[in-house]
This record gives sequence, C-alpha cells and structure tokens, in this order.
Amino acid sequence: MIQFNVYPGGVRRIVTFSYDDGHENDARLIELFNKYGVKATFHLNGIKYLGMSDAETEAVRKLYLGHEISCHTLRHGKPANMADVSVVNETLEDRKILERIAGYPVVGMSYPSGSFSKRVIEILSACGIVYSRTTLATQKFSLPENFLTWHPTCHHRDALPLCPKFMESLDSEWTSPLFYIWGHAHELRTPDDWAYMEEIIKSLAGSDKIWYATNIEFYDYKTAQRALRISADEKILFNPTAIDVWVEKDKVDVIRIPAGQTVYL
Repeated sequence: MIQFNVYPGGVRRIVTFSYDDGHENDARLIELFNKYGVKATFHLNGIKYLGMSDAETEAVRKLYLGHEISCHTLRHGKPANMADVSVVNETLEDRKILERIAGYPVVGMSYPSGSFSKRVIEILSACGIVYSRTTLATQKFSLPENFLTWHPTCHHRDALPLCPKFMESLDSEWTSPLFYIWGHAHELRTPDDWAYMEEIIKSLAGSDKIWYATNIEFYDYKTAQRALRISADEKILFNPTAIDVWVEKDKVDVIRIPAGQTVYL
C-alpha cells in the first residue's frame, strides 16, 4: 500500500501562511517569517506596481525573496460580479505585472473579498491559475479537495488557540496535516497585534517534523506525488517530475523517489 501522506524529508505536517493586498506592513511581517524560518505567500494587486522603474521593481522582488508572489487580480474587484472578459483581463494583467517583478510564472491566486463562482473557477483555470485561496475558514487542518477552492484553516486572529492542538498532533496518523493561516498585513496595527502575530509564528516554528512551505510549493509537491507512476504490484515507482517526492509504504517505510528516477522496492 502506497500512501501520499509524507512530505519533503519524510515529515508529516505542513504550515503555510497567506497574506492579501500587498501593504507596507508586509516588510515587517516578512522580517518575522524570516526570523523564525517560516514561509508565506503574498497575493498582490498589480495596479500598485504599474510604471515602476527597474530599481523599484528590484526592490519589491528582494522584499518577497524566499516567499511567493501570487495574484489577487489587478484592481481587487469581486470576480463573481465581473463580466467574463473582466475576469480574464484582471487576472492576466495582474499576472504580467507580477511576473515582471517575481521573475517566474505567477500561477497562484487568492480571491479578492473571497468572491468566486463556478464560472470564475473555469475562467481562472483557462488563464493558467492552478490554485486560489478562499476566505472560508474550516478551523481544520485538512488538505484541499480542489486547489481552485482552497479553504484555509483560519484567519490569523483565530490561529493562536489552534497552535497547541496542531503541535500536539505532529506524530499522530489520525489527524490532518495542513495548518493554513491567512490574513492582511494591514490588520497588524498595534504593538499588541504584532506581539500576537509573533507568538503564532514562534509557536509553530522550529520543528523538524514540519515542512514550512509557500502555497505554490505545496501545490507543486502534491501534484508531483499524484504524477508518480506505480506498477500494479506497487514495487516499481517512477517519478516523471522535476521534484523529489516521498511516499509511505505499508504504513511502515518512508520511500524517497528522486526527480526523474525509478525506485525498485
């Protein structure tokens, strides 16, 4: 029996953060993430970065280095209320601007104001978006059933009480693995707000049993796991992707399948 319940290095838990809109407070928040070795995804509105010089663009790139730059539409409209052509333009123009900054394909997103519909999802997929986060908090550590309706665990204001529960279950095979926290950096206004945020990050950081990932890193890894080609007797595993993946065999052995290689069990 092959199970996809282990992550890079064979760990069984994942923590990811997700912040919307792009704000001057992102810089201070990133300092906290970097201090504790935690990663985050930042969903940006491209309109804020139009007309930047090369030097200004480079400064934004350096700010988010080590984290992920992701879409949030060009002007923060509500996609479910937009005409189809507007959803296309708001998404593709946002991608183009952010890709100039990031230097890589920007294919993730979060829904502005949590606004989406079945029609919007179909359009985003056609525009090259592979995941998009909602604002529908589950209060659970569950994996996404559909990456284009990726529901987070909670907003950061509700995260601290959940941290001990997550940390106490790191070795359990019966609990779900993903703690996904989202918010807006502009909501962090007072010293108490920042102290609360640091306490969340600190309480989750520093464990060798947790993979600290951006949204796209998690998406890419799960996609690579699902792309494994496994023989009928489950003794030959071929990894056709460029990402090393790990699997669990018969609830005992953790197996690494390097990128582009075949493993014989």
